[in-house]
Amino acid sequence: MRRTLIIGFFLAAGLWTLAYAGGNNPGAKVAVHVLDHSTRSCTKNFPVIEGCQDIVTTNAGTNVDFFPVFFDLTEYTGVEYGLTWEGSTCAFTSCSDLVIGSIVNPGDAISHTWFDCHSDPVCIPGFGWIYSYGTICVVPHAQMGGPNVSDCQDPKQLNVTVGSACAGTNGQEGDDPCGQVATEQTTWSAIKGMFR
Repeated sequence: MRRTLIIGFFLAAGLWTLAYAGGNNPGAKVAVHVLDHSTRSCTKNFPVIEGCQDIVTTNAGTNVDFFPVFFDLTEYTGVEYGLTWEGSTCAFTSCSDLVIGSIVNPGDAISHTWFDCHSDPVCIPGFGWIYSYGTICVVPHAQMGGPNVSDCQDPKQLNVTVGSACAGTNGQEGDDPCGQVATEQTTWSAIKGMFR
């Protein structure tokens, strides 16, 4: 029922349909940027990230703020994904115009959209505050798959990300966001083709 409501909302709003690799963001990737916890909002103490070289994926602490970062983008109007971590419940803040879902417990999923097209190479849709004792990773949305990016030229379609980098906390090292190996897009396309 929840999946039907989420899909119905996006279809009724004319925002998204089925995901596919490619679109105007064929090289889209996602990583988790992690910093010591601080008082923040979407406009205060928010990180400035212009590319993978600015993403910090390792923090020795446990009281942290994390930021899902979609990068190597051409344009976007929305993103959707899930998050997983080892630690406390999360206080998550969305920085998009509309949101469905929330990030409270590991495995929760969220969909963000903006009213206008953004032609930026990086999208940081929000941030969370947790006590983390291991890794923090962006994972596929429980109902919609992905992680996905909606481009402006055809916002009804979703571009599947081709790489992912987790953050490490509490003595664990995070992944190198600039050293990601792209996932083979043809494999995902073949799998989806079996269900059409």
